[in-house]
Amino acid sequence: MLEILLGLTALVLISLLSIVQAHLQAIEDPRSSAISISRTLLLVLLAASWLAFSSSQAPFALVLAIALVALWLLQQLIGRALGQRAFAESLAGKFEPFVKFWSKYAVPLRLTTPEVVEEYEQELIESVEDFSETVVREVMVPRVDMEIVSSDDSLEKALAVFISTGYSRLPVIGDDVDDVVGVLYLKDLARYTHQDPGLLATTSSKEAARPALFTPETISVAQLLRQMQKSGTQIAIVSDEYGGVAGVATIEDLLEEIVGEISDEHDRETEDIVLVGLNLYRVNPRVTLDEMSEQCEVEIEDEDVDTVGGLLIKGLGELPKGGEVVAIAGIELTAERVDAKRGRILSVLVRKLEQTDD
Repeated sequence: MLEILLGLTALVLISLLSIVQAHLQAIEDPRSSAISISRTLLLVLLAASWLAFSSSQAPFALVLAIALVALWLLQQLIGRALGQRAFAESLAGKFEPFVKFWSKYAVPLRLTTPEVVEEYEQELIESVEDFSETVVREVMVPRVDMEIVSSDDSLEKALAVFISTGYSRLPVIGDDVDDVVGVLYLKDLARYTHQDPGLLATTSSKEAARPALFTPETISVAQLLRQMQKSGTQIAIVSDEYGGVAGVATIEDLLEEIVGEISDEHDRETEDIVLVGLNLYRVNPRVTLDEMSEQCEVEIEDEDVDTVGGLLIKGLGELPKGGEVVAIAGIELTAERVDAKRGRILSVLVRKLEQTDD
């Protein structure tokens, strides 16, 4: 009688665990393997109990052995039959504390070794997770670094800009940088050249330009990528809160947020952060504050700007002319090289200041 009671109790418990395991497998929860171990352990305990409390007579032992196999098959059938139903989800919720506790100890007992995620793959996963949280302002080429052509420029003059910069798409401006009238494509110039080379001298950039895609600087990179896919363009003009042009963003800029820097034959092989002395770095002004924080091992945060160049301008309160120094957020910034004519910072010296205990 005791053997039957033990068997029914074990059948109920193992069947419930079988249902929970089937549900976890359906939702691809790796903890399902831990439940399999617990079911096996219960069967072992049942078999040991039967051996301890039952008669050792051969016919009776044979019946218990057959009952053990039947019990295993029965709970398997129950698990498969009920594991895909709504009842299984509710049951799994009730068993969650047990599953969470048991999986900590049982998972290491698995014979199969979990697949090790390579470092690059892990970085890729983290980049994808951050993709929807990054705003366009953080990845765009700022207006001071934009290469442009005037709407009145001939295609011949525009071609010279294409060749000197290595770009294949350039914004076309009217009265000033804030007046973008379109985007000029190098492949369109190639078509004009093929049709009639004389058209390069007689056609203006505005005539050959295509409509531009405008986007606010505050939307996420993921949203802009969807806009580009929908419109079939690979470049967007980024507008600031006042309606002016803040910069440009290309699909390459967006994808680099996921896979890292993408270099082509036109990119210059230069490092953005170069150590030039003790705690002294020569920095590209487009380097983000997060990158600089990691390099200097000091927390550099600002709600208004995202780059080292932006932080320098904010600290000075004006565009530098060259040589200006400002200390802010635990670092000292020096405007090393400046293109005063274009109002463009070319390089910044960053020195980590010594921390003093108050």
